[in-house]
Amino acid sequence: MSLGAGRAASTREYQLIDTQTYTTPGISSYSVVAGTHYIEVEMWGGGGGGGGRKAISGRGGSTYYAGGGGAGGAYVKYRYYGAANMQESDAINVTIGAAGSAGAAGSNGGAGGASTLNSHTRSLDTITTFSSVSAGGGGAGQVSSLITTALGGSASGGNVTNTNGNNGESTTFFAGLEGHDGGDSADPDHGDGGNGATDSAAAQSGDQPGGGGGGGNGDTNNASGAAGGAGKIIIKAYG
Repeated sequence: MSLGAGRAASTREYQLIDTQTYTTPGISSYSVVAGTHYIEVEMWGGGGGGGGRKAISGRGGSTYYAGGGGAGGAYVKYRYYGAANMQESDAINVTIGAAGSAGAAGSNGGAGGASTLNSHTRSLDTITTFSSVSAGGGGAGQVSSLITTALGGSASGGNVTNTNGNNGESTTFFAGLEGHDGGDSADPDHGDGGNGATDSAAAQSGDQPGGGGGGGNGDTNNASGAAGGAGKIIIKAYG
């Protein structure tokens, strides 16, 4: 091989040959296309649900406090060079994080689910297991007698990018306030957090991917928080 040919081979720019997007929570598998040299996996975790309002009874009747907003999911980008091991119709197995549930009156919201890169398999054989590549889900919005904050999802294992999600707005233990807003998921292309409830409008759900849900209003109306946005995974093949 000539020196020129060797240099050309080492500087080849691979082209995008396939893209698939997964938005339904749960386990999915990507089928590797012919000619794939490596893949990129982008993942957003699910957003946390907003907390409902908290009612405390007293001599003069009940007092209502607003629920905290759910937090946003994390973002991870991982590049996998299967190269010699990558074959057409191999499966890249992933899990798309679920949205955190809305908190009913007096209840916390649910935490968002993590989106994860799980394994590379061929028929019944496991080629590679990915043990810690995870875009964590956002924390649940709280109903509390203390000031509490739902924490953004934690990113881990990405070999290109790891970005944590944004926190939800804290609960503030003062009567009659509007519900607190959910946190945005991590960039790029983040999902917006939902607005907290007001006297005239219910709490808003977080946008997909991974926005946190808004909290319940601190009044007799709009008691519930809102759900977070589900996670998302994009897989791109280069060859």
